[in-house]
Amino acid sequence: MKIVLLFFLILATVVSASPEEDMNLIIDAVYRADGEVVYRSLSNENQDALSMVIAMLSFAPDQVAQQLRQQLEVQISPSEVASLSAQELVTVIIDSPFFRRELPYSRDMITCESHTMLGDTALVYLSVSDGDSLYGYPMMLQEGSWRIAGNFF
Repeated sequence: MKIVLLFFLILATVVSASPEEDMNLIIDAVYRADGEVVYRSLSNENQDALSMVIAMLSFAPDQVAQQLRQQLEVQISPSEVASLSAQELVTVIIDSPFFRRELPYSRDMITCESHTMLGDTALVYLSVSDGDSLYGYPMMLQEGSWRIAGNFF
């Protein structure tokens, strides 16, 4: 019995982050434009989908570079597009002038209020200090951390 309790105690310390804590790390990373942290915070399924996007970009780097320049207002060449990693693409997007302007709130206005959990999935509720609404974001526990689930794209 003591071994079982010790096992659960060790497991609880290894997987100690809550969905709210991990969501706060993700939000902080978005505001820092840390594409690597944001990428690691995506579910495995979302990472796989992003890998497919990266593969498709290599088929038309000239067009993609032009679209990124126009839509996101970033300076990027076709050769840079062709060599982008998934983490670098996330950084390009979240650090773009367009994305920065579209962030509706400053970081200090966003609070993780609560979550509901069912097994290894959770719905994290965020609130914004200038409103009364709660926004729910699905997360799933993978490899010891809570990651953004659902269709990220």
